[in-house]
Amino acid sequence: MTSEDTIPTTPAEVPEPGDDMLPDAMLPPAPEDLAPEHPELPRPERDKGLSAVEPLGEEMAWEPLLVTRRHLQDLWRRADVLQKRINREVNSERLAKKLLDQILQARNALREGDEQYEEAERLLNEVTYRLELQQRVRRWSREVGYKLFLYELVWLVVLVVLMLVAPMVLRQWATAMGYSVNPEAGVDSVQWLILGLKSAIWGGLGGVTGAMYALWRHIAREQDFDPQYTIWYLTSPIMGTVLGAFAFLAIQAGLFSLTAGTESRINSAAVVFLLAWMSGFQQNVVYNMVRRILQAFRLDDEEPREPPSDEAETRAG
Repeated sequence: MTSEDTIPTTPAEVPEPGDDMLPDAMLPPAPEDLAPEHPELPRPERDKGLSAVEPLGEEMAWEPLLVTRRHLQDLWRRADVLQKRINREVNSERLAKKLLDQILQARNALREGDEQYEEAERLLNEVTYRLELQQRVRRWSREVGYKLFLYELVWLVVLVVLMLVAPMVLRQWATAMGYSVNPEAGVDSVQWLILGLKSAIWGGLGGVTGAMYALWRHIAREQDFDPQYTIWYLTSPIMGTVLGAFAFLAIQAGLFSLTAGTESRINSAAVVFLLAWMSGFQQNVVYNMVRRILQAFRLDDEEPREPPSDEAETRAG
């Protein structure tokens, strides 16, 4: 064995690796370094990673990725279920026709493709809400509506009894309270007091009538009764009584003639009672009367302006 065949005892020199990367001698050659040096052949390019992916343009349709054929089929079956619920639950022909028209619009939107999916879903959501509201209205009508009707009925009986009994009681006891039986005494006469009381009662009757009409309208006809307005039903007879008395005072003071633009006075008791009833039934009538009275006295032309506070000036700045 010659000396050339012996294994060298001294290791070959290996380049020291760096701290963060392998030495260049141990790295694989780059693709462009392996390509032949030929001017006609293109040199391979390095992998650009995500930077080589072209960005999605605006023409890219996202709907097929979000709305599948199964979504369209589920929405179509949902329309079938809602149509059966309308036939079973809705007893108003006008409301049923409106809801069925919305279902038809939703089906037509689905036939146009997935681009109209949101519009069809919105229409069916409206139908679903109206059907759920129908169930709540029925429950509220049984639990709240009939109780309010009994409440208004009690007020009706009380006001009618007062209409018959109160004048007799006043004629007996008014003189003891300092009122005169002479009608010419004006506000100090018993007749004036009785007319004022009757006007208040007629206003209360108008409030009761308005509340009962509202119950009939929102429970039987519109079928959109909302117990959130319970306080209105409770206070309608009370407010009607107060506004009926106010209407009587306004007429006796001649303020109603100012709103009508004439100087005539209303002396007929029937007209006074009618206006009192209207005040209770439609309370906006009295509110408009008050507004016109304020306009007649020029009390609402211009409100006094207060100087702005420091906080307001700070916010404005």
